[in-house]
Amino acid sequence: MNDRDAITKTVLNYVEGWYSADSERMDTALHPQLAKRHVTAEGEMWDTSRDWMIEFTGKGRGKIENPECGLKTITVLDMAENIASVKLVSEQFDDYLHLARCGGSWVVVNVLWDFRAGAAPS
Repeated sequence: MNDRDAITKTVLNYVEGWYSADSERMDTALHPQLAKRHVTAEGEMWDTSRDWMIEFTGKGRGKIENPECGLKTITVLDMAENIASVKLVSEQFDDYLHLARCGGSWVVVNVLWDFRAGAAPS
């Protein structure tokens, strides 16, 4: 598998894990020191940890009726030997992800996200 395919697979594990409440799949996608953030219109910073993502994935926080049909537009914006930048458009969110190659696997290290225009917060 080439790097672009491996990066895309990691992002699919992230979004499809969320959609299907598959915490093990989410776990494979995330770096232990994940930094996931949202900046509100008021300038407040919301931080989300790897542990939160795995726990609430398992609890079905992002579960949708037909996970395989959920919106997941993945655009690899740039890649270097060991880092990559990706845009993910999903059912409710626009995510900008930074990935790194760690121990031979690609993992999500940073996420900056916002609610998609017209998508209601859950």
